[in-house]
Amino acid sequence: MRVAVIGAGIAGLTCAFELHKAGVDVEMFERDPTVGGRMNTRTKDGLAFDVGANFLIRAYRGVNALADEMGVELHRASPVAHRVYRDGVFHLMNFTSIRDIFRMDGLNLLSRFRFLAFAVKVRTAHAHLDFFDLGIASEDLNREDAYSYAVREAGQEFADYILDSFNSCMMFSRSTDTSAAAFLSLFSMMADPAFDFSVMHAVGDMRAIPEALAARMTVHRGCPVLALEPRGGSWRVVTAAGSPAFDRVVMAATPLAGLEMLKGGPEPHRALLAQTRYASTINVSFRAPMEALGRTHCFYVPWVENRIISEFTNESLKGEHTTHEGTSLVNVGLHEEAALRLLGEDDARIFEVVRGELLGLSASLRGVADRVQPYDLQRWPEAIPKYDCGQIARVKAFLRDGQGSKGLYLCGDYMNAPWIEGASRSGQKAAKQLLRSLA
Repeated sequence: MRVAVIGAGIAGLTCAFELHKAGVDVEMFERDPTVGGRMNTRTKDGLAFDVGANFLIRAYRGVNALADEMGVELHRASPVAHRVYRDGVFHLMNFTSIRDIFRMDGLNLLSRFRFLAFAVKVRTAHAHLDFFDLGIASEDLNREDAYSYAVREAGQEFADYILDSFNSCMMFSRSTDTSAAAFLSLFSMMADPAFDFSVMHAVGDMRAIPEALAARMTVHRGCPVLALEPRGGSWRVVTAAGSPAFDRVVMAATPLAGLEMLKGGPEPHRALLAQTRYASTINVSFRAPMEALGRTHCFYVPWVENRIISEFTNESLKGEHTTHEGTSLVNVGLHEEAALRLLGEDDARIFEVVRGELLGLSASLRGVADRVQPYDLQRWPEAIPKYDCGQIARVKAFLRDGQGSKGLYLCGDYMNAPWIEGASRSGQKAAKQLLRSLA
């Protein structure tokens, strides 16, 4: 039994690793010379730039267990602050316990009380939800967008400065593009003391886990799949080097790439790939004095305050390996509308626009403006799926009725499996279902 896994992001790597451990003959095909997808790192001039995801959290139980199995050491960042921008000032936004709500001076007192009541209500009514498996949520939670739900249940200030800000930072789109089911699944976990959302980083940067996984398997790097063709009960994986046949295929590429290579094949797969929407962003990195942003890790910038920058992070807090000659990186994420306008611009123009906005937001960086210099950037036309009501329902139906049809499996974050942890779990689930079919 031969299995091909197309795409060596964390979903594909996890899937292939599970199959490999079960004794399956599995080969991976990756169009890029590097593995990991959005778990990747570039290094130049003594500094490492995480081109996509730039930290882990302790609540990533599956990914962290993979790291342990691979021998990749994880370090917890020392206690750090998170802040949200309002009226020209960054206010404390930490949420590690109920007490933190009353320290959020970016919200008025009434909004803080409403926030507290809402947190208690969510933990009471929705404790069973799992953000890394959105299919668990009931259909009645999947009929309204997150922003509308939050305005009604927790107030306008909460929706604008907490929910929408966090969504733009972590999902690269407005919360109007996210289902209430996804929002409640995440918020229920964040309000649960059993889940630790402390910031973690891997020794060896974000690429360490994917590279360790890839080292244990057969991975054809820099080998784009030109076509995937069903042929009499098997699949032909067409590449520039040949067209080997496989008994089963796991598609772990992004939906657009998957749709382009899939020639024929089951209609349910093609329909789901065609209807999946992704948010776009650009990760822009600047070199700056390592002490410029103090002990704050992430600065959230709500849409109502700025239409270009959604957040920026202080990379120096990851540890000494992220500093060089007294400097470190400030990584900036963009709101989707700004990213879509800038995706086609050259690098110099993107750096110019984003640097101007960044200095306008941060007084600390304005004070050392001559030392805030462009470093690197990465365009992400398909950054993170939009978990809207339609997408969650379509994926649930597909997993029930279409997954595995004709020997073709789909996995990735768009399968109701957000973030790195969800994508990895999606790969693990696809592997288990494939193994059941073999049994």
